[in-house]
Parts: sequence; C-alpha cells; structure tokens
Amino acid sequence: MTVTGTPDTFRRLQLDFYRDAAQRYDSWAGGANVRAAERLATFADVQTHERVIDIGCGTGLISRSLGLGGSELRHMAVDLSPDMVTYAREQASADRGVDYSVMDAHRLVFNDSLFDIAILGQSLAYLEDPWQAFSEIRRVLRPNGRIAVSCRCRSLSTPAQGVFFERLERLAIRRARTPAHHALFGEPWVLTNMLEMAGFADIRVTQLLVGVRAADVHEWTEMMEWSGPWPHAMIGLLSPGARATFEEELDRTMHRLGEGDYAFHGAFTLATGRLRDQSPAQPTSESEPEETADVSAARSSLYASDSEPALSSP
Repeated sequence: MTVTGTPDTFRRLQLDFYRDAAQRYDSWAGGANVRAAERLATFADVQTHERVIDIGCGTGLISRSLGLGGSELRHMAVDLSPDMVTYAREQASADRGVDYSVMDAHRLVFNDSLFDIAILGQSLAYLEDPWQAFSEIRRVLRPNGRIAVSCRCRSLSTPAQGVFFERLERLAIRRARTPAHHALFGEPWVLTNMLEMAGFADIRVTQLLVGVRAADVHEWTEMMEWSGPWPHAMIGLLSPGARATFEEELDRTMHRLGEGDYAFHGAFTLATGRLRDQSPAQPTSESEPEETADVSAARSSLYASDSEPALSSP
C-alpha cells in the first residue's frame, strides 16, 4: 500500500499529536504513562529543599506524582505543546507549587543555577537536539544539581509491536520523524553514556515493564496509533478503506505469532545522575527567547520568590 503525504516537520507532527492526545495521554495503554511517571518520581527522590524543573511535562503527570502542589518553593513544568500545558494546568488547578509554561527545552528562558533537579519524563528521545537541551539543563542547574530521565526501551518491545511498525514502514508514507538512533536512547548503556557525556556522574539506572493486551486488531491499532507522533500521523493519513485494508493485513500477520498476538510492553529505562563539579556550560545559541505570555508569567512568579531575577532578559 502506498499513500502520498504532504511535507511536514517533526515538530509540527509533535504539536499535532499532543493536541489530539492530551485528553487520553494518562489513560493510554492501561495507564502505562502513569506508571512510568510514578516510578520516575519515586526514583528521583526529590527532597523538600530541592527546586524542580519538569522538562517536557506533558499532562503534568510527574509534577503531580512528586506532590509539589503544596511546596513553598516555586517549581516549573514546561512543554512545547500549548495543549498539553493547558491540560496540565486544568489537572493541577488546586495546586500552587508548580507553574506550567509553554517553553522549548532547547531554549530555556531561566537564569543560570536556578534549579536543583531537572526531570525529563519520556521527552529526551523526541528532542530535535538532545545535546543542546543538555547544555541548557546544565546551565540552569545549581552546582551539584541532579537530573532524572525516563525513556522507552525499544529492545523490550514485543514481537507484536515489531510487526505493527514493520507494517507502518510498508505504507511508504513520507512523514518526518526523529533520527533512527533516538530509538536507542532507552537502552540502559546508551542512556548512561549520554548522561556521562552530558556532564553527569553517579548514574543510577532501573527499568519498568508494563504489560497490556489488546482484544483485537481494531483495539490494537487504536492503541498503537497513540503511541507517538509518527504512528499517529501515519495512521491518521489513512482513509477508512485504507485503514480497513491495513488492519486486515496486520491481523493476518499477528495471528502467526500465536499467543503473542496483540501483546504490548510499555518498557521504560529510568536514570538519575548528579552534575559533575564544573562550571555550567553556556548555551550555544546566540538568539534570545521570545517573550510570550507564558514566559512573562513564569518570570513574574519566580521573581517574586527569589531575591534576584530568575529569568534571562528577553
């Protein structure tokens, strides 16, 4: 099956996906994202004196799991998607300890050495330039600051997941996606090496596996469509007839797996580290972040809780 798609960028696909996925993100795949957020929050072991920045906060799962709502500190949760940030604010309407803001992880608007711990829940693999984001994270962390990261571990996926993505590849739809090597970020040795190269030490790693099974090909395709921006864009381009053909061919292949058909693993690698004793790296971009309503609000809230301005000048 061949379908021709219009040119796009991966960032555009991300924003489209998170706009449509905001309402269902928390319940996806039997609550796999909730389980991953709760596990990362526990693994991060944030102390009451530590100020948090949640980068790629999505629906705010991790910030809520950390129980920061009643904190006397002003924590930040940022995401590229306005729709995700809006939903996160709605879910945390009674909490006062976290400010949610639309912001690019590659261009954090904060002053240096402001936060004690940076948390990236499943966002690292979707960043266009992870090393630029790491540079920004080092800059905004205080000396001896910490990082906590979770990524999906593709090598622990089931054969059924492999079949699904193989069938998607056969559609020959041209859609932008992250570089292929980003799929390796969730391998424990890769994530460890990345954090060490990014300037962190004392790396600790653990993993989480959440299993779920779809009842049939329709439920499976629906679940897998919402597994990320690329499958969402691919499946969304199919007409009802083309989708029916795709599911028919997929079902035939799945039944060859026997008892493994329609089994899904939400597999996650989690890691923490501490910033090595060195001067924070300076951001590589010479451009200044755009002053938006969210940035202004973040500037005001954090400035009110510190003796010095918290954000860089626009």
